[in-house]
Amino acid sequence: MIRYYQSVYDLAENIGLRYPDGLTPEEALNHITDTAKSLADVATLVVRTLYLQAGGNGSLENITADPQTVTRMLYGFIINWNNSWFQSIISQDQKEHFEKQDHISYYVSVNEPTFSTRLVHFVLTNLTGYLTNFTEEECRHTDPKSELFDYVWVQGWRAENASDPTPRCVRTHVWLKRARSPAFELHDWASTEYSTWTESRWQKIGARIFLVASRELEIITLVTGVAVLLVSMVLIYFLNAKSNVLFSGPREQSSVTY
Repeated sequence: MIRYYQSVYDLAENIGLRYPDGLTPEEALNHITDTAKSLADVATLVVRTLYLQAGGNGSLENITADPQTVTRMLYGFIINWNNSWFQSIISQDQKEHFEKQDHISYYVSVNEPTFSTRLVHFVLTNLTGYLTNFTEEECRHTDPKSELFDYVWVQGWRAENASDPTPRCVRTHVWLKRARSPAFELHDWASTEYSTWTESRWQKIGARIFLVASRELEIITLVTGVAVLLVSMVLIYFLNAKSNVLFSGPREQSSVTY
C-alpha cells in the first residue's frame, strides 16, 4: 500500500480495497474493509504518539480512529463520490455544482478551490463541526469574523420515508481560503516581503494511433513486392534487348518524285 501512496497507482485494486459481491452502494459505503481497519490502526498509533509527544498523560484507550469513518472516506474518494454521506455534508450552494461532476479530479489549484478540495473541506467540516439551531437566514448571515467560526448550511440526511433531506447549520473551525500571496493582491512582483510564484499551464496532449498490420500481411506484402520487382527487371531486360525492333523510327521517305 505504501509504495502507491500519492501516485497515479493509488487505486482501489492496488491498495487491496475489496468489497463482497452483491453489495448495494449504501451497503458498500458502510462496509468496513480490511484496508480501512489497517489504516485506522495506523492512524490510532500516530495519534497516540502525537498525544504523548505533546505531553499528554491520560489513558490512551479512548484515543482510537474510527474504522467506519475511514471506510466511508475510502469509498467516497476512491470508489464513488456520489454517495449518501457526501451528499449529506455538502452545502446547498454547491449542490448543482456537484451534480455536474462525473468524476473526481485530484488536481489541486493554488488559486481556485477544485472539486476534490471542496470535498475535503466538507468532510473536515462534518467531522469537526457542531450542529446548531440556526435557521437558514441566521446561518447564511452570521458574521464568521466576529465569532471566529464559519457557518455552513449543509443538505443534511434524508429521514426515513422523506422525499427531501433536512438541511442543518453546522458551525466549524475549518476555513477555505485561497493560497494567494499578498504580492499578487498588491501587484508588487519584486516584493521581498511576500513570496511570489508561477503556476505552469499545460497544453492539451494529443496522440495519433496507427494500426499495426498482422505478421501474415507483412510477409505477403514483402513477397508481392519482391515478385513485382523481379518481373519488372525481366520485362525491362527484354524490352531493352528488343528496343531496336519495338521502338524503331519511321522509314525515311524517298526524295524521288514522279
